[in-house]
Amino acid sequence: MISLWTLLQASILFANGLAVLNNERFLEKNGWGWSQMHSNNQIGGGGSGPLKSQVIGLLHAVAYLQVPLIVFNSVVIFVKMIF
Repeated sequence: MISLWTLLQASILFANGLAVLNNERFLEKNGWGWSQMHSNNQIGGGGSGPLKSQVIGLLHAVAYLQVPLIVFNSVVIFVKMIF
């Protein structure tokens, strides 16, 4: 049975997965970098749709959440050790 605790753990794991993606080595190579979102505004540039722009924005927003993710990971590890 899925509880709120397991849902929280899954979302933290998902955020960890997004946070470790490197912009220069992975995202830019595959067309998901910050420059790809800005090239979307060019006329006739064959730009990406609004969904791709939102995903690129999410990937870069998660990069700023690294410090809170460390805290949340520590809390989850501490709780798992106790229970």
